[in-house]
Amino acid sequence: KKKPLQQQRSVLVPMVTRPKGMAGGARVRPPSVPAIRRPQRVSSRCSRCLATARGGEGESWEDYLTKEERPDGSKHFRFVGGLKSGRQAKSRRRVHFVGIGGSGLSNLAKLAMARGWLVTGSDISESDKLESLREGGALVDVGHREDNVLEKEGADCLPDAIVVSSAVSADNVEVRCALRYNIPLYKRGAWLGRVTSGHDLVSVAGTHGKTTTTAMVAEVLGSLCPEAEGGVTAIVGGDVASWEDGGAVVGEGQTFVLEADEYDRTFLGLRSRHAIVTNVELDHLDVYESEEEILQAFEEFLENVSQSGAVVMCGDDLGCRALLERREIGPEGGEEGAGPSVQTYGYGGGNDWRATDVRVEGGGVTSFKVERRGEVILEQCRLPLLGRHNVLNALGAIALAAAVGPGGRSDRECAEEAAQVLASFRGVERRCQVLGRKGSRVVVSDYAHHPTEVQATLEAVSEHYAEADLVVVFEPHTLSRLAYFFKEFAEVLQQCPRVFLTKVHEPVKTYISAKVKNAIAEDLEGEIGRDTATYIPGDEDLIAEVARAAQRGGGETVVLVLGAGRSHALAHGILEAL
Repeated sequence: KKKPLQQQRSVLVPMVTRPKGMAGGARVRPPSVPAIRRPQRVSSRCSRCLATARGGEGESWEDYLTKEERPDGSKHFRFVGGLKSGRQAKSRRRVHFVGIGGSGLSNLAKLAMARGWLVTGSDISESDKLESLREGGALVDVGHREDNVLEKEGADCLPDAIVVSSAVSADNVEVRCALRYNIPLYKRGAWLGRVTSGHDLVSVAGTHGKTTTTAMVAEVLGSLCPEAEGGVTAIVGGDVASWEDGGAVVGEGQTFVLEADEYDRTFLGLRSRHAIVTNVELDHLDVYESEEEILQAFEEFLENVSQSGAVVMCGDDLGCRALLERREIGPEGGEEGAGPSVQTYGYGGGNDWRATDVRVEGGGVTSFKVERRGEVILEQCRLPLLGRHNVLNALGAIALAAAVGPGGRSDRECAEEAAQVLASFRGVERRCQVLGRKGSRVVVSDYAHHPTEVQATLEAVSEHYAEADLVVVFEPHTLSRLAYFFKEFAEVLQQCPRVFLTKVHEPVKTYISAKVKNAIAEDLEGEIGRDTATYIPGDEDLIAEVARAAQRGGGETVVLVLGAGRSHALAHGILEAL
């Protein structure tokens, strides 16, 4: 027999099932949460009841509900507290980010703050990103605790949503708290689908190069499209040098440029108007077990591109060519002209857009010509970045700008304006980033953590610093990636005259012992050759030894630090030690 509900201050919290591990299977109420107040039945025929909601003179339903507009223009009502409940109405909506210090969620948090949300969040350790978010008005805690989610000073309500990083495990205490209090949980991909709904979404996907390409596309479209009054909105998985908020730009126009991440199949929740695919290659071995699986994921991503949109793909890449063959699409779309228009770019002669006459100039500048189906439409595009891979990134941005640019403008006009924007592009943090120089020693930090990326970065640095000695520091990123590509990593790093290896970085909580990680790193050291490679697990010892190695030569020396974990901090430490 049910006990009568107590009449006391309450919040509309549903009954929940006892969590696993607790004795019994009875339905229980979350601890410290008052009983649910049963809403009074109000006759629809009684206008006085509707006006007062049985709360006495002067109280109306507006004391309990707020009318909000959905993205599609329809209206809905949301409970926010009220006089009878004893709760104050929310000052604004609240979203809580678990893992807010990562590149994926920190920029989403900035977007939420710009749109007027109260942002709270937590991460396992202090960082510059957390401090930046606090300066912007976010309430950020270090460490994961239930108190981070509940009402607290500065946050007068439970979150309307909790967004969880892909690096956060399912047993996280804040995730369990969300389930206990029935707070909507979103993985990053689902939240991205929500915040981009109603926009003209331009998605940039690919195993490599998508961060830089996304930043380029955002800057080019922001200049090229006058209909984007108020500016383009963009979210990038890195800090763009010219953007005030690092990896986020918030505009009031309809255009939304987004880095579409394939990790954890995040990009499958997106509904894009236009898309770029830079390349497709097996990676993220904890998510995709085979090349076939990752090709299927990209194929599904492309199926979500608008039929009236445009797709730009790198025709030089084998993975992109495989997708083209699977979908049987070409410049006029799919079967009977259905589907988005498709254009290819690259160095090869069969592409719609080609980069030719690539030259390395002084001051870290790379220049190239642009051809459109055999016709030279741009004599020179000067890009202040290193590497032929960045030429492809820029060419993809130019091709997309021409495909989706304002009507009445020719490909040549679009390419010329895009080239002007790219000439002042300042790059993205940790993408062939020159951190500094001390005397004849230069430190460069790069995000490369896949054999293909390592190869491209080595070629770019070697081409630009042709006369310099090269010292490479490589941080393996995840045990699964290192184990699968063990031979490929060894072959690439064998090209380097001096290599230092760090311990394996695991961004996601794992139960792999340190002995296993040390063993595989030592095996990589042996495979490369111990006469040139050295594994040093301690950060301080590594920094000191790399600094000594860089100072031995008499000429210019470049220290190239590669990795996607703590390698950037190591690079700064090496620069200070020189």
